[in-house]
Amino acid sequence: MSMNKKAIEYLDFLEVSDSFFYENFKDFIAYANGMNKYLRDEEYAELKEATETDLKIALKDKKTTINIIKNFFYKISPNIIKQIDYDVENENIVFLPKEEMGDVNSRVTVDGDNYRIEILETNKLDAAFLLVREYAYLFAGDLLDAKGFEDGLKKTYVEMVMSLTEFALAKHLSANPSLRRDSINYIYKKLYGTIYDVNETYLTLMYLGFLLEDKSEEEIKATLGDDEMVNHLDKIITEKKPCNTYIDTLGTMMALKAINDNEDAFDLVNNVYVEASDGLLNEIIAQFPLDLNEQAGVEEITKYIRNSK
Repeated sequence: MSMNKKAIEYLDFLEVSDSFFYENFKDFIAYANGMNKYLRDEEYAELKEATETDLKIALKDKKTTINIIKNFFYKISPNIIKQIDYDVENENIVFLPKEEMGDVNSRVTVDGDNYRIEILETNKLDAAFLLVREYAYLFAGDLLDAKGFEDGLKKTYVEMVMSLTEFALAKHLSANPSLRRDSINYIYKKLYGTIYDVNETYLTLMYLGFLLEDKSEEEIKATLGDDEMVNHLDKIITEKKPCNTYIDTLGTMMALKAINDNEDAFDLVNNVYVEASDGLLNEIIAQFPLDLNEQAGVEEITKYIRNSK
């Protein structure tokens, strides 16, 4: 297969599989690169340090993780506690080792009317964040059924609800001196990933552009760095893997602005859950519009870091 034909087939794949991304990818990439560019050295250093720091506190057992999220969800809606107790009693929450989880840290598997929440077993505070993410997904998943919206847009707003819940959990844990630092580090790792994980999508599109321009392999390698990177990007295009890191980036940044703008994080999450479980995507979009202003995004990150000190 010629390089150019491979590129055209991948473009066709993107257009069919993710029209939301296909129509907007230039804006999404400009936004991600702009945040990378405008983030100040001080904030970058804090986020980078968090990514290189392991979470310190070992949680006593799985029951401790469950109790952490129950105490949190009590602030959102006491009704959620009943659901968690039901799930514990019916063994719907399971903690699994890395070899059983594969490439994901958490997921919900559905079998008919039954579901199972599977969480990577870490014995650290990140397990609590992963667990609240999946409970948020149980509330927000109905948004995926909303009619008249592109799938990528719906997935972005589901991620917004899940990220919003993580930010609210961090606010809840900020009152606990022993867990506060790990909680902040978890969120800082998340923010770092929000900005820099999308680089793979950027490099994939850059490689795609080189193929469409019929650049030689030598030219491409000279620009992108080395054989390993080019082989990695070529595999994405050949195997037609989606470019979906933008979902995490946009969803996280909308949630960050929402948490910065609202003093009562718990009431905010409860209201979003009610709207999401009713499938009211229009109302959620009206409340939390997608804003691709990279300088404003950087300001939200700076504001969050300053407020978390």
